[in-house]
Amino acid sequence: MDNHHQTLTRRATATDEDIINFLQRQPSLPEDNASPAELPDTSHKRKQSDVANIGNLNIGRSDLRATFELERIEQGVEEEEDDHVHPLKSPLVSPTSYNIGSPTAQRLFFSSHPAIKNVRFIAVFLVFVTVATLGGLNRRSRGGSSSDGDDWGWSMVGDGLWFENEESDWLEYYPDPARLPKMVSTGPQRVDDNLGGMHLFTDVCVTNNIDSAKPPELDTSLRGLIYFDKRMAKNPKRCVPCSTKAMNARAEDKWGESSSLDSELGHQCGMKGLHTMYATSVTDWNDCTAETENRQFMIRNKQNQSPSHAKNVRYFEEPTLLLSFKANDRESSLFDTLFTYLPYWHVYRKEGYPFNNVFSKSVQGCLSHSRNWFCELTHQMGAFGYARETNWEESHATLYCFKNLYYNQLEYQRNLSHPRQITKQIMDEFRDEIFNHFGLRPRDRKEMIEKDRKLATRILLYANKSGDKNRWDDLDKLVRKVTGKHPHVDFHIVQDFDIPIAEQARLFNSADAVVMATGDHMANSIFVEDDTIFAELACGSPSLTNNPRFMELIAGSSTSVDSYTTSSCSESRSDAAFCITCLQDKSSFTMPSASFEALIDDIVKRHSGKTSVVRDER
Repeated sequence: MDNHHQTLTRRATATDEDIINFLQRQPSLPEDNASPAELPDTSHKRKQSDVANIGNLNIGRSDLRATFELERIEQGVEEEEDDHVHPLKSPLVSPTSYNIGSPTAQRLFFSSHPAIKNVRFIAVFLVFVTVATLGGLNRRSRGGSSSDGDDWGWSMVGDGLWFENEESDWLEYYPDPARLPKMVSTGPQRVDDNLGGMHLFTDVCVTNNIDSAKPPELDTSLRGLIYFDKRMAKNPKRCVPCSTKAMNARAEDKWGESSSLDSELGHQCGMKGLHTMYATSVTDWNDCTAETENRQFMIRNKQNQSPSHAKNVRYFEEPTLLLSFKANDRESSLFDTLFTYLPYWHVYRKEGYPFNNVFSKSVQGCLSHSRNWFCELTHQMGAFGYARETNWEESHATLYCFKNLYYNQLEYQRNLSHPRQITKQIMDEFRDEIFNHFGLRPRDRKEMIEKDRKLATRILLYANKSGDKNRWDDLDKLVRKVTGKHPHVDFHIVQDFDIPIAEQARLFNSADAVVMATGDHMANSIFVEDDTIFAELACGSPSLTNNPRFMELIAGSSTSVDSYTTSSCSESRSDAAFCITCLQDKSSFTMPSASFEALIDDIVKRHSGKTSVVRDER
């Protein structure tokens, strides 16, 4: 035992190769495939799961790493099957490299070798010597840390306990914002002047508006942008974001020296979905937001941010896309977010994506495991290529900062007012992609060989019975009255749209006509076949799908239905062929049976005409 002790002590300053040779020369290390009879008897036996892997010494090309779980061994703590430890809770991050000794060999050696007690403490000493030596050599120029993206191996700034992977330098962690190097923000710069809607910022940080996500708004799309500009240092309200009212009064993407300043705050507000706050550093932003007057203004205007006080910072070196959308509104997420991005997707899937990460605070795990309607849609269409999703912590103390941040501007294409951006070709490409991934019938009826064999014209209806507004009363009675007149029509009434997106897609894809009370479920119109007929019933403003440009893009047609509140539809003597009568609070409406019958007659006639044209063209 003394010999082993002396030998290992003498090697405390030896080379890495010497340490390897020493461990490999031990006579009591059997092979992994040794039979039970060949294994030496131990003084105390444990199941394999009871023995921690304390001898897993890993030697890389540029550093020496080792993990010893001495306390677990001595206390007999049972090892879990998954020995992956979250990097922020582990003092060492040890990527796989050269493994010395098999698990069986390590178990026998460290449980029965006569010199193990002294070797343990000397080995721990070697580990800390190595860490202290290599920690300073591997520290980066920014003084930060990095992660390899797969096992999230974090390393502290200015702390030699954790190692970094030199081949993966896309993320740095700062436990103290004061250690973050000076940042000077630039942007917004339009990524493509012809397309619009996408902007690039450099050296900025992102916060989350926690007031907008609360009832009744439930808006998960609003973000704050900390813009570092020393010219704003003397403005005491530099860190305060503009109110939503002030934001809505400004142009959708007007931001620059020529833009007007907010009269109350003395700085520019930003753009839709991205409210600007100014500072000279993260520490300066902390101090500014802590001022009583500024804090009261943010509370009064519902502009509370998370974090409200940054205690640590994650700085992303690689280009990142900021993805913001309203998670609880299918229609808004489609028109306000996806349609802005769609022209860029058309380009990037051919030429490559300029960003490596996607950061979203709208839904956790949007690109990986979320069943949110919008998230499923972007996943199926491969919207972001191979970009990794950046997971964010449920913490009110962590601030996320970015060297290069792409912002997909909210509401830029809400009304499809930029016709050059989304062409029919781009929409067809998008719809073909999602039709293929959701296993839907081809969108073009001319490609459907089985079309002539359909037994009935299918009309999809929805009464919105669970909605707060626009509930269609007595829809079932109306359908029963016209069924006898149109026995060849398949009337399918949807009871609820709280179903997976794949089922929603199949419902709309199977319809020849859609007759529904308005709502965000109308976003599923992207799944219909060409030449589908729409009749949307609404007390007030219709959905965003009731747009001539959108109908043109999906090759659909819309039927107008008038609404009345002061008098009944039948008494109005209107020239409109179809109409509904709404309650004063617009909570529900009714439709006269004569008007409903006329609507169904019109749909059947138009559909039969289009079907015959398709047949004649074959």
